[in-house]
Amino acid sequence: MQSLQVAFVVLLGAVCATAFFTEEQHDVAKMLADSCHKELGGDLPEDFATKMRHGDLTLNSEISKCTIQCIFAKVGYTDENGVINREKLVASLSKGNPVEKAEQFADECKANEGESKCDKAFSLYQCYHKNKSIFAQDPPKA
Repeated sequence: MQSLQVAFVVLLGAVCATAFFTEEQHDVAKMLADSCHKELGGDLPEDFATKMRHGDLTLNSEISKCTIQCIFAKVGYTDENGVINREKLVASLSKGNPVEKAEQFADECKANEGESKCDKAFSLYQCYHKNKSIFAQDPPKA
């Protein structure tokens, strides 16, 4: 399980730094999604991991949101109630990004609201895609 957590930290850090997944990172995300799907059951879109990779915000069915929550909980970004773990998120996002940007992102997304833990996790997923420009490379100073 520890290797999955490390892999997902690298995965999200790379996503934030470059706004895309490598094939290897996509495979890790798919592995986590498959693991969560086995735990939860239900009907996920066949291409769930690819849609998640591309930031598809139509992944808003209850099973999709709960799968996102499961993934986030497995890597420590949310707790079992869907509440964001700011410290873990900042530590992860700081790998490959300035700490200030990771903290800014965590502050923007800390109020992941919703009626259920799955809604809260989906709120964090939406917030990431809304605010991922925080991690855009700064233009060189003249």
